[in-house]
Amino acid sequence: MRTPGPWCPTIPPPIGPRTAGWRSFWNRKPGRKRHPWSATDDEGGSLMPELQPDQRSERRRFFRIEDEIVLVYRSIAPEDMPDPAQFSNQALDQFSLTSTLEYLTQESHAHLRRIERDHPDVAEYLKTLERKIDVLAQALMISNNRLIDQPTRKVNLSAAGIAFDAEQPIPQGSLLELKMVLPPSLVGIITFGKVVHCSPLANEASWRVGVDFLSMREQDREFLIRHVVKRQLTLLREQKQGAGKD
Repeated sequence: MRTPGPWCPTIPPPIGPRTAGWRSFWNRKPGRKRHPWSATDDEGGSLMPELQPDQRSERRRFFRIEDEIVLVYRSIAPEDMPDPAQFSNQALDQFSLTSTLEYLTQESHAHLRRIERDHPDVAEYLKTLERKIDVLAQALMISNNRLIDQPTRKVNLSAAGIAFDAEQPIPQGSLLELKMVLPPSLVGIITFGKVVHCSPLANEASWRVGVDFLSMREQDREFLIRHVVKRQLTLLREQKQGAGKD
């Protein structure tokens, strides 16, 4: 009997180029030094542990990607930190409109697939309505939100936290309110986090800041997970295509 793989405790993992790539990505070798805010070590190998199937959804939260997003943040006092339950049920505003619509779109996909199977014309009409709503939401976001005018910045992002370069040091333990706009969908996400490290960069003109997310609407977290995984797959595909050209 074959030794069970990390994908399932009883079923061996399938063999194929995509599976092999993911398997090597998740393989962990002991004794390697981890870079701050990175899923790799000095040798370029993954430091993510092999997890059981019931932990896979949790594992997705810790995918880390290099991304370029709009990010605005401000320090807040502990008493201004919202209660997670209350924050999850906050009233809808213009900034969170796009993420709420995206969440509803994902929820309706299963129904849309059934309609598409039995009534393709109706499904196509519903997709057109969905695109119209997305365009209107993005137009509202652009016209009523100054965040869109902000320059993008490179970040290291996961559903559990973010790392970015800051012009001024932010003391460890500080609480932040963060607003992010994720391309290309222009989905706006508001979250609150705690600074877990702040270290000067080599040029001493900026600091590398790492933040753990503390409060976030669950639907925003789900969208962030999908965004990170989709971005990771895109990067892996681009790397594979680039290697094929060499």
